[in-house]
Amino acid sequence: MSGMNQKRYRQIRIVIIFFMAMILSIAIGIDSYLLAMISIITGIMFSVIVKSRAKIRVDEREMAIREKAANLTYAIFAPTIGLGAALLILIPDTKDSFYLEALGTVLAYLSLFLIALYAISYSFLNKKYGGSNSDEK
Repeated sequence: MSGMNQKRYRQIRIVIIFFMAMILSIAIGIDSYLLAMISIITGIMFSVIVKSRAKIRVDEREMAIREKAANLTYAIFAPTIGLGAALLILIPDTKDSFYLEALGTVLAYLSLFLIALYAISYSFLNKKYGGSNSDEK
């Protein structure tokens, strides 16, 4: 398996997903949620093992596209979830607004977590790849 290419990796991944779906459908059909959880965990483990053995080459262009896509996703998602949280929290008091306020609070915490995670990962990667500590140009 040392010479596994992209095509072979995709084929093995499809087989793993197929078996996971089959076992999940059987498990749900017989109301065995423990079997469902075990099949998910086993499928994830097999996927990780196969991926670690696969030698998938990624070129610089694809890496640049991934970076830009991740930055654009963050730039859109973080403000959207933050504004949505603020709107849900600021809805006028009515008897049914408790659930909306709770949802807004959860979204606000998720937004803060997302921003903190981005800041921590940016700081870590900046140090790892030799970035400077100051923002001088």
